[in-house]
Amino acid sequence: MHEDEFLMTKIRHGFVGQRLIVLPFNIIERALHDPITSGLAIHSMGYFPKAANHYIERENGCGEYLLIYCIKGEGWYWLDGKTYTVPTNHFFILPAEQAHKYGSGEENPWYIYWIHFKGHKARYIYEQLPGLQLIDMNKDSRIGDRISFFEELITALEMGHNDGIINYANLSLYHLLSTFLYVQSYRDVKLRKKGEQNTFILSLATHYMNENIEKRITLKDIASYFGYSESHLSRLFQKEIHYSPMDYFQQLKIERACQFLIHTDMKINQLSFKLGFDDPYYFSRIFTKKKGVSPKKYRENNRLKV
Repeated sequence: MHEDEFLMTKIRHGFVGQRLIVLPFNIIERALHDPITSGLAIHSMGYFPKAANHYIERENGCGEYLLIYCIKGEGWYWLDGKTYTVPTNHFFILPAEQAHKYGSGEENPWYIYWIHFKGHKARYIYEQLPGLQLIDMNKDSRIGDRISFFEELITALEMGHNDGIINYANLSLYHLLSTFLYVQSYRDVKLRKKGEQNTFILSLATHYMNENIEKRITLKDIASYFGYSESHLSRLFQKEIHYSPMDYFQQLKIERACQFLIHTDMKINQLSFKLGFDDPYYFSRIFTKKKGVSPKKYRENNRLKV
């Protein structure tokens, strides 16, 4: 696609809220001859919201590969004599130098992010993503992250055309395309990070419990200390270790009681008060429920083994 053709379509098919960047010819050529960015380079990119009556037909194709990502509404495209409907959360890539048509749906116009790109690696990207592709939406889909990255690249190119910006955008194009090429890996990376964050929070919370094991603390005390809601902390404990926070804290107290029973001569009622239980009988009931024997019996059984 040539710049004059693109500007014509912009005038004929401008959309409220659109974002649109067309790089000057010399900037594109410089990027294609730069060893750092020659593999893939951006020609133009943008966002067309509610693109009613959007229609492009190119009898000889254009000089770039074109990725169109429909995030809302629907559209269609024609390639190799076949017409394909493009629903929400689908994308497709059109090959360079090949006749094609595409446009927005009449009743439910599409909202699209798009990017024209070229370079000697562009063909390999196209070959890995043939036809119409679905990006299914679920709780881990990262659709918002991908859209934010599109917006970031458009913003970068709006800032100017110096070497730093152009190289940043063109190298970032690899990352953007990889979110389409390797959807599951793109999702798993964030899930891993989220899992590590959860593990870190749990480690801090259990450390806090151990440091306060001889006190009576509440779920509110723990949650407030870390700046989380009680419900969030409870869900995290249940999901990761299958205990509620207070059940886990109680379990830590019982395990500490076992150590005292084995290695000290502390009386049961003294041990109860030391571990924050006001009622020695309640402590004994909880201990027996957790360990299957009374504190006294546990001491007898385990001291024989020492």
